[in-house]
Parts: sequence; C-alpha cells; structure tokens
Amino acid sequence: MKLVRVVAPHFVAGFETDGIVRRTAPILKRMRGWTDERARKYMLSKGWKASIVPEQMSLLLDTTKPNLVPHPIDSQIMRIDAS
Repeated sequence: MKLVRVVAPHFVAGFETDGIVRRTAPILKRMRGWTDERARKYMLSKGWKASIVPEQMSLLLDTTKPNLVPHPIDSQIMRIDAS
C-alpha cells in the first residue's frame, strides 16, 4: 500500500492505494475505489500536485490516531489538540 500526498490550493490531504484508491482523507472521498490512473487524471485536471510519501515517513504515521502528525522540523511525532 502506498501513501499519496495531494496538495491543492485550498487543502493538503492524502490517500492510500494499492493500484486502487482504498482509503482517503474526507475531502478526497470521491476518489475511493478509483484506479490510480483515474485518480491521476482527475488530479491533473484540477491542477493538484501529488507525490508518494516515502516508506520511512509513512511508517511514522498512525492513521488510527488522526491527532498525531510528523513534526515538520525533526520528523518526530507531535500531538495536535483541538483546544
């Protein structure tokens, strides 16, 4: 499974794929079940940029805990609280 990062003018989100888009951020839910080729064409038509997250980085991300993200400075995990 590969993690793909999508950068658009108004959001940054991601999805997981194994040739078929399996899991997505809520803003990308329309793409669930699409082939990689269909997703690629859609993102190009929208002017979005996509990149595969390196395996080492995706291992740091625990998608079962959405309030944990990699720290942009030192690649450590930090907690983001809503308060």
